[in-house]
Amino acid sequence: MKKKLVTSTLIAAILASAGTATLASSVQAATDNGIAHPAVTATPALSTQAVTHAAPNNSEQQFIQTIAPVAQQAANQYNLYPSVMMAQAILESGWGASQASQAPNYNFFGIKGDYNGASFNMPTKEWSKEKGYYTIDSYFRKYPNMAASFMDNGNKLRNGLSWNSAYYSGTWRENTTSYKDATAWLQGRYATDPSYASKLNNLIETYNLTQYDGNGTQTETVSSSATDSTTDFHVVRVNSNQKFAYLYSPLGEKIVDRSLSANTDWRSDQFKMINNERFYRVSTSEWIQATDVTVIK
Repeated sequence: MKKKLVTSTLIAAILASAGTATLASSVQAATDNGIAHPAVTATPALSTQAVTHAAPNNSEQQFIQTIAPVAQQAANQYNLYPSVMMAQAILESGWGASQASQAPNYNFFGIKGDYNGASFNMPTKEWSKEKGYYTIDSYFRKYPNMAASFMDNGNKLRNGLSWNSAYYSGTWRENTTSYKDATAWLQGRYATDPSYASKLNNLIETYNLTQYDGNGTQTETVSSSATDSTTDFHVVRVNSNQKFAYLYSPLGEKIVDRSLSANTDWRSDQFKMINNERFYRVSTSEWIQATDVTVIK
């Protein structure tokens, strides 16, 4: 099968997207994870042998350069490997050529469900030992831009599933010795493809993606999903002296049509610093400025 190359039109759309966002082995597991892999048919089979660093063609190099800073910000925020996130994006999106990853969907990781209520429907490939590869229709998360897709993927790997916040803990840099530990953990959990780890590893090795990993310094105070421990969450209330407080994206961009009314209480399981300002998490991809709220617990 020939590799689908990213067209100049697609690259332009991706670049525009990045610019506006300054930044297991069973079928049941795939359904529970909310992950699907429409790029299975868009990505060529990769050798399982280690490959000497290759010189990417122009389209591949342009795609790598486009996603690198976005992946680094998202992965470093959640203390993950940028190289693994980049390889996932390449594999899942077929170098950005899949319908899911192109505008207006911007879904680079095959994550199912909806994102702030937005979704789209398309066929996807699944795999099981009993059936091999087969096709089903699924709804996938629709993102406003590339950065939101990468950040959401990082959030999923760090905070896991509703019934197990540590489901992807084997991908966290503090729990691994190299990116290969992370890709091995993804196989059978993130993807049902029995050669998923080797495909990711070969992409990382072929295109020398580890050059983007750096030292893995975290830019966020990270905790797992909210628990009953008072050290893991705060009860926060919007200040009473203002009618409402705006919500912000994980990159600190104001979401003009999203806000919370005065005296609204909720439990926040994370906080972080954005541009030297403290923010509390309201939902998966929405944050509120500390200056707009009072911590009451």
